[in-house]
Amino acid sequence: MKFVSYIYKRVYLYQYLATITSSFSVLSLGINTAWTSPYLPQILNGTYPYIKMTSDEGSWLAVMPPLASPVGAIIGAHLVDGIGRKNTALMMAPLTCIMFISLAFAKTLLLLCIIRFVIGCVSPILYTVLPMYLGEIADPSIRGILIASVAFSSLVGSLFINVLGFYYSIFTSSLICATIPIIHFLTFVWMPESPYYFIKQNREEDARKALITLRGTTDIEAELKTLSDVINAEKLENKEKFTDLFTVRSNRLGLFIFVVLNVTRKFSGSSPFLFYTATIFQTAGGSVNTNLSVIIFLCIQIASAMVSLNVLDYLGRRPVIITSSTACILALSITGTYFFLKDYKPEYITNLGWLPLTILTVYMVFYNLGLELSPIVYAGELFPTNVKAKALSFVDTISALNGIITLKMFQILTDNYGMYLPFWVFGTCCTIGLILIVKYVPETKNKTLEEIHIELMRRSGESNSDK
Repeated sequence: MKFVSYIYKRVYLYQYLATITSSFSVLSLGINTAWTSPYLPQILNGTYPYIKMTSDEGSWLAVMPPLASPVGAIIGAHLVDGIGRKNTALMMAPLTCIMFISLAFAKTLLLLCIIRFVIGCVSPILYTVLPMYLGEIADPSIRGILIASVAFSSLVGSLFINVLGFYYSIFTSSLICATIPIIHFLTFVWMPESPYYFIKQNREEDARKALITLRGTTDIEAELKTLSDVINAEKLENKEKFTDLFTVRSNRLGLFIFVVLNVTRKFSGSSPFLFYTATIFQTAGGSVNTNLSVIIFLCIQIASAMVSLNVLDYLGRRPVIITSSTACILALSITGTYFFLKDYKPEYITNLGWLPLTILTVYMVFYNLGLELSPIVYAGELFPTNVKAKALSFVDTISALNGIITLKMFQILTDNYGMYLPFWVFGTCCTIGLILIVKYVPETKNKTLEEIHIELMRRSGESNSDK
């Protein structure tokens, strides 16, 4: 496979090491995202004796991380350019470790919400810095697979916490999870900083050393000069204001594309499905054990994401995300119809208990093929260095708000109407997103960051005089 052949190329060694070591931090985020899947049902049904809560309170526990996301996004935008990409990621490790340890000893709903709020602040910081860092250190030929590994690691974290939830208590699983940020810190601390950051800080010699390490060769002067010219030109243009995201045409187009991708991703139902995976399968019924269904579901999800890691740089981003969106629309529509019949015409689905797991597995296969991984790849590609942190933080905030909306919408619609309605709503939203993706989202395969920016300028009708 293409991925395997890259591993043996010495020139990519440090790029892969940086990706692997940084991905431990995102593993923690995946654990936090899916934590409610195994443990919220235990709290609601009284299995966990220390905390009592209603279904509505449980939904607020689920939305605590996205509720905290705007706070983290603002902090992250300042940190990545202030102390660097690498140091920002490293700072999150001890905080995440402390929160997991606190989670092990949480005995009240208030403390549980505070812990998940704090961990929720960490998520947008890492989702801002890591796509930026990996996009800046990567060779164009493998940039897609490196950035997509961020989302892939999150999926592995989701599976990990569901497996732990199957066998262990909140106390034990939290202490196990606390070791992951420690591993992240002890390994990532040896990786080089982004040469883009060094050049922005007028540290050209440090940038040269970082490039030599990342490229595995001393023949980096041409690339270093290109980076210096681009970043120094951005400095001269003095485009450091938040409003440049909206006043500069190419930035505005890039932001619009990024928002479309993220809104489509969230309103395809991804957040509720991760937070309420076990609840969905409990409602669906069927002959397969609920916990086993969740684990099978997530294993297939990870397998499909591994395929996506290869095809994003082979087939291109655009055809993959269009195929992904189309398949998700069909899967959401079929699943919604199943739950509708279960509520109103149960005799029609007497022998179809296997259908929800099958169709939702198909959904997750195609969701991970494009909708899950492609937006985070575009996150590292669409924006010039001088506005990238602001753009990612802004979209992280929008994504968090969309996450809150979809989670509460799922809970409210399910409690008041039935499980079928949120699936139909998500299918409709995904259809609208597909139309916008076909019309506006460009192909960025094998293009340098500078070439992508030039294309956005051309498509937006921006000239140098506009800057």
